[in-house]
Amino acid sequence: MSPLFTFVLLVVSAAVAVLAAVLVRFNRKRLHIARCAASAAPEQLERIYALVESLGTLPANGHVLARTNQRTGESRCLVPVPMDLAGFPWAGKVIEATAGKDVQFRFVDAAVSAPALAGQLYRAVRVPRHLTKKSAKERNSFDPARHVASSAELRAALAQVCPKYPAELLVYLLCAGRNSFEFEPVDQARIGSSPAWVQDPAYPSCPECRARMVLVLQLPGTLIDRKAFHRGTFYLFGCTAHPDQTRSLGQFT
Repeated sequence: MSPLFTFVLLVVSAAVAVLAAVLVRFNRKRLHIARCAASAAPEQLERIYALVESLGTLPANGHVLARTNQRTGESRCLVPVPMDLAGFPWAGKVIEATAGKDVQFRFVDAAVSAPALAGQLYRAVRVPRHLTKKSAKERNSFDPARHVASSAELRAALAQVCPKYPAELLVYLLCAGRNSFEFEPVDQARIGSSPAWVQDPAYPSCPECRARMVLVLQLPGTLIDRKAFHRGTFYLFGCTAHPDQTRSLGQFT
């Protein structure tokens, strides 16, 4: 064995050892946060979500589905659209997501008060909305790190559940599509607001008026079928002028 080959082998082995150590620490942290979230009382989670909602200075135009520790016997994937979205023609309707070769969305008659996905109940949390300082335009704030940085009260509520990683806990709670503490917008389930694209933006147009459609629902595939669609995020769009005109599409990593 040549000295050069031995040196390369040592470098590669060291790199593999470092990577393995990083992955072990990552998984330990992830599991710790997941255990903390699973042990949270309903009152604690509701307090956290109410504090997130209180951060907005303008009426919300969308929601993010956040984790709860409540199960449901509902086998279908059903998402009721909250009534508090002003000017949103689908408010009060219920969307069913079905999985076949692809994910399909449709509006159904169902008596559900909370989103039910793969046997789990979720809480629709209003997305904080603000006027930007420079342009005075309305903007949504999705980033959990910003929520925590702007509210000591929120950080304290999170620390009661997960003292070691309060900010990362909020990421885990608000990004229900993946068991991680790293913020990825495509891992969020959203009602209204704006889509987080996996690839390039692909807004559909209304076939009647040609206007660009708005987001009605964004669902990570893992919330519908963890095995079949774990690499996809699926979107339902609609036209506010012609609410019966909707289009669905999926994007994959």
